[in-house]
Amino acid sequence: MSVFYFVKNNYDKFPAWMLKSASSIYYMFPTYIRYGKDFNMTLKLLKQTEYLPKEKIDEIVNERFQFMVHYTVKHVPYYRKKYAEYGVNIKAIQNVSDITKLPTIDKEEVRANISEMISDEYKPSDLMYITTSGSTGNPVGFYQKQSILMTEWAYVMHIWSRIGCKPDSSRLILRGKKLHPNKLNPHLFYDSLRRELSCDIFNMTEENLEDYCIAIEKYKPEFIHGYMSAIVVLAKYISFRNGGLRHQFKGILAISENVLQEQKDFVEKIFGVRVFSFYGHSERLVIAGECEKSTMYHVEPLYGYCELLDRNGEQRTKGEITGTGFLNEAMPLIRYRTGDMSAWEENMLCSCGRPHLCLDGVSGRWHQDMLINNEGAYVSLTALNIHSAEFDHIVRYKLIQEQVGVVMMLVVPNKDYSDADAKSIIKLFEEKVAGKIRFDIQVVNDLPVGTNGKYRIIEQRLPISLS
Repeated sequence: MSVFYFVKNNYDKFPAWMLKSASSIYYMFPTYIRYGKDFNMTLKLLKQTEYLPKEKIDEIVNERFQFMVHYTVKHVPYYRKKYAEYGVNIKAIQNVSDITKLPTIDKEEVRANISEMISDEYKPSDLMYITTSGSTGNPVGFYQKQSILMTEWAYVMHIWSRIGCKPDSSRLILRGKKLHPNKLNPHLFYDSLRRELSCDIFNMTEENLEDYCIAIEKYKPEFIHGYMSAIVVLAKYISFRNGGLRHQFKGILAISENVLQEQKDFVEKIFGVRVFSFYGHSERLVIAGECEKSTMYHVEPLYGYCELLDRNGEQRTKGEITGTGFLNEAMPLIRYRTGDMSAWEENMLCSCGRPHLCLDGVSGRWHQDMLINNEGAYVSLTALNIHSAEFDHIVRYKLIQEQVGVVMMLVVPNKDYSDADAKSIIKLFEEKVAGKIRFDIQVVNDLPVGTNGKYRIIEQRLPISLS
């Protein structure tokens, strides 16, 4: 076990003074001990293959694809049955160009057949159970290997290294992260062990924002890491703050929300550094990030295979991101439709020299939807970070707000839903927002999609303004 896993598993048990004392010892260990084998081997591979000729990378992709497909048929009951029903000749699947011979899967299929989608070489008790964020109002759960956390972190750090961010770089955290239980200030916490200044984005009042600015000037984090909606609120406050912010960041790492151009322009103007974003999802099938030369999303080829499909499942230059993951044979997802939309860049040749496929932005699940708490502070849907088993018994939900600090949650239940689920969900939400939004639940028979086929989880009937 790496030092990282030990710290992660025991983090909340450490008092603040111990974290501060341990930091000097922790950083005496070399990176390969602190982050472990999975992280270091993956990062080494990415550095070795980053600028290989496309033909060489394609060979590795084909090997990984072929292994995953053949492994899946051998060890996962659901795929054996599904492929037999579709008449798939597995021997004919020789490389990734044969992927169109395989049927796609979606969230509903996974939800209905999850027990049959786990490899017979793994026990569910030995795996992580995670759920999608539920930002479409339709969350679904998956089982993943424990090692995937550090493998993915290597990909993230590899992408972020393009603007100088390293594993040991200090960061201002502006996302839906639970603050350390032993914090002195209820709205912020500086962790010298992780080199993170975490700020509460559920209560971005003027008073708290001023505290955040003072803490930033004291601890001087190198990068901002968080949701764009929260970063914009901070930038807006700084734009009117007397003297601005007396600290210079090296870059901004925007995650989990679609970055609008007007947001990016405003934030870059206020902070004087580049906003750098990447695409990923809980299923861990496709990851893509911008580079130091452009804003194109470079798809990491060894992480998973990315297709863009139309409604009929045909490959197109613009369509739904459909992923085949290479990292998680414990519960493989092959040709999984994510619900996110994108388009291939017209010119795939980036001046950075990486021969990667490039996406022209991402849209779909990432909405800039906001709720308003009882103090008038904004809370983004992404900040609620709905990764919880409590939502397993819900088919779909919608959040409606007509009154400041009060939200009605409409729920379409499945057959296993009970009053206990409703109480758990309300408790989970209200803990997330520190009790500053009251959530009421109403069960309904259906929540139809809009006339354009899209579904928005938040129906905000109050005026929203960042001014």
